[in-house]
Amino acid sequence: MALEEEKIAQDREQEKEVKSLSDLLAGRREWLLLAVTLALVILLGYTVRDIFSPILVYVVFLIATYPLRHESMVRHILLIATLLFGVWFFVEVSGAVLPFVIAFLISFIFSPLVEILARRRIPRTISIIVILLTLLGAVVTLSIVLLPMVFQQFQNFLTSIPTLSSELSNSLNRLINRGFLGFTPENQNLQQAVISEISTRIEDITRAIPNGILSFVAQAASALTKMLNLVLVPFLSFYVMKDFELIKHRVKMLFPRRYRERASDIYGIIDVILGSYLRGALTVAFINSIVISSLMSIWGVKYPLLIGLISGLLDMIPYFGIIISMSVAVLIALFGDSPGFQVAMVIVSFLGMNLTETTILYPKIIGSKIGVHPVLLILALLVFGYFMGFLGLLIAVPSTAILIGLRKYYERNIRPAH
Repeated sequence: MALEEEKIAQDREQEKEVKSLSDLLAGRREWLLLAVTLALVILLGYTVRDIFSPILVYVVFLIATYPLRHESMVRHILLIATLLFGVWFFVEVSGAVLPFVIAFLISFIFSPLVEILARRRIPRTISIIVILLTLLGAVVTLSIVLLPMVFQQFQNFLTSIPTLSSELSNSLNRLINRGFLGFTPENQNLQQAVISEISTRIEDITRAIPNGILSFVAQAASALTKMLNLVLVPFLSFYVMKDFELIKHRVKMLFPRRYRERASDIYGIIDVILGSYLRGALTVAFINSIVISSLMSIWGVKYPLLIGLISGLLDMIPYFGIIISMSVAVLIALFGDSPGFQVAMVIVSFLGMNLTETTILYPKIIGSKIGVHPVLLILALLVFGYFMGFLGLLIAVPSTAILIGLRKYYERNIRPAH
């Protein structure tokens, strides 16, 4: 009896081993089948790669991950993929949606003024129409009156660059020949080498300046021809400003219920920082342009409107802007009727304007909302400028300030909860 029970037990153990081995082999077959299937999908994707587009890849990715959407890791991957697809899509359609972007920026800048007028019982529609007509009138007036003068001065500046280069080379040669730079009659070869090298560099720079400016103008003209639909901007701005609060509410409702309050807080941070910067920086740049143009005209410096326009545009770039605009003004003043006096007045004017902005205009107009340490600001300017060029320099300040504000919000509200 005991032998029979022992035999039965051995048979059951053998059955378990066979079953386990069968399950193991079945699992291996499933993994092998999965690997073969994945390899075939990759091969198929490589074969039809010419017809692939990010939209198709994104749709296929959504279909493939939809059954696993409840998994935490898959949701994070879906979020990253959606963000990447959104960035690509925005870049691709940026030319087409540019009127909408400009309309939203105009609405973002002037919405507080509309709210102030609305609190004074002025109908919202009338307030928006008055603001847009005033803005449109200012743009048209500047285009008719100011732009032809600026273009004329710009053309004169381009045609005078070779003359300025020749005069600068001759001045340096005279300084070297007179021994002002420490050369003696015994080292004439070194002197001639220095003169030749300086002259070559000056010629390269003078050729690069007009080429760079003309290239920029050509690109700007090409962009303007592609933006003829900007005539839609006033109409889009009207409807966006009219329903701005409703649009914000609709965007807020796109978020899940548990994230809506946090989304409102984040929008409040961006609204305060970006709104303060845009309104303040544009106001200060406008004042800078007028003051510098007026001072250049008073001191008799050539091309005052061009210098003022450059100064106002570059004024939105901290540190680097004043260095570049003042260097251009000094270079122009060097070849004026009274170079010594004009160069001194140019330096005094730019430094005085910068001091006025730092101590009076920025604290009064922008306030303390843009609190970025100078070292971090310079680093941000270098990084943004390296990757995005001139546009990066313009958006470096508000972008850095918004990132700092979001980090503070995270430290204060999100991190303690974890």
